[in-house]
Amino acid sequence: MKMQFLHTIITENRHEGPGYAQLRFRGDTPLAGLPGQFVMIRGDWGFHPTLPRAFSLVRAGAEGAVLVRDVGEGTHRLTQLQPGDALDVLGPLGNAFALPPKGVRPVLVAGGVGVAPLAFLAQQLHAAGRSFAFVYGARAAADLSLKDELAALGPLHCVTEDGSYGETGLVTAPLQRLLDDGTPSAVMACGPHPMLRAVTHLALAANAPVQVALEAPMACGLGTCKGCVVTAHDGVFHYVCSDGPVFDGEVIFGRAP
Repeated sequence: MKMQFLHTIITENRHEGPGYAQLRFRGDTPLAGLPGQFVMIRGDWGFHPTLPRAFSLVRAGAEGAVLVRDVGEGTHRLTQLQPGDALDVLGPLGNAFALPPKGVRPVLVAGGVGVAPLAFLAQQLHAAGRSFAFVYGARAAADLSLKDELAALGPLHCVTEDGSYGETGLVTAPLQRLLDDGTPSAVMACGPHPMLRAVTHLALAANAPVQVALEAPMACGLGTCKGCVVTAHDGVFHYVCSDGPVFDGEVIFGRAP
């Protein structure tokens, strides 16, 4: 899929809870992209030295969207953008999730802002008329930033560590129940590294294929800056931007000892 550099305009800054914003934007050309791919974005900040930031796509097409969590100078500036403000977008970058064959249930597992590419995937599955399971975990209810949007697409199982919404605990408990129900499944996950490791080990123990979308800080998104290196379980280095961000979970985490 051909990479584009687009000058876009913010069409909506949808606040998704304290510190979260879903930025929707539109350019003269539709934004290409598939679930799992990401873009590098930067606001119209003149010569301010803040670098672009990498974000998984929540949607693509005539209107693109990303989910931003306010954690620093660059992301704070992005969350403050208003409709009509300019946004430079480079992408789509990286690879995408591979859909399992019909007859195999997609099980989507998201942690925190890792929900972004899986929300995009859920939209795609819903549009295709495919059933799927979605497990969404976070620290607290305020961090389940896209839960209402997801609930409109299909069954959604929410988990919070503090018990403020849905089931109390971690995503591994409902995932294990799904893997144990006898339905052939393929797992697709995005979230914190420890969560992805646990999800991978559960899936592989159940003989379910598992894909993980990794999160890593990066300055270029093109494999030039070498800032997004991850070390696989066998010691091999991988670049999240150019080798991923979607990987076979076993390649990165191996099987449980």
